[in-house]
Amino acid sequence: MEKFTQNKRKGFTLIELLIVIAIIGILASAILVNVSSARVKARDAKRKTQLLSVRTGLEMYYAAHGKYPPAGGCAYGTNCYVHSTSALNWIPALSAEIGNLPADPINNTDGPWVAGHYAYSYGNVSVDGQNYDLTAQLESPSDPDRCEVRHYTFYFDDQPWCDAPNDMYSKQIYEVSR
Repeated sequence: MEKFTQNKRKGFTLIELLIVIAIIGILASAILVNVSSARVKARDAKRKTQLLSVRTGLEMYYAAHGKYPPAGGCAYGTNCYVHSTSALNWIPALSAEIGNLPADPINNTDGPWVAGHYAYSYGNVSVDGQNYDLTAQLESPSDPDRCEVRHYTFYFDDQPWCDAPNDMYSKQIYEVSR
């Protein structure tokens, strides 16, 4: 009588291992994409919150002085801006109201108008000190508060930022101007 012996496997085949590794790789990449997207949204939320705190400081200054502070050493009515990359106290007149002003989470360049440039910007204060621009650039292309959706306008000529000639400004601009 011939006896058949059953061959017992003690491991996985190469194909089984490759399939498991591929599935783990796909899951890991999906998780990393979601984490990256969450970080972008978190930085945008931080930008909005920080600009609102700067705006509150500007309103406190306005309540005390009857006009908004000039941008740095510039005269009222000039097309002059100060940026969060300039210094910790980039709007010196607000030091009493806010103390140290916030900076953009990336804070990599002067002016937020060109795509990929992340900094806060204050300026273009009107001749009478009653209007100003306070802007940042958002990272998320789907944020509902970006310029392309909200159609922010320059206070002095009521022209939209995003419709500037030659796509001169990023469509990701966020504004809390007055």
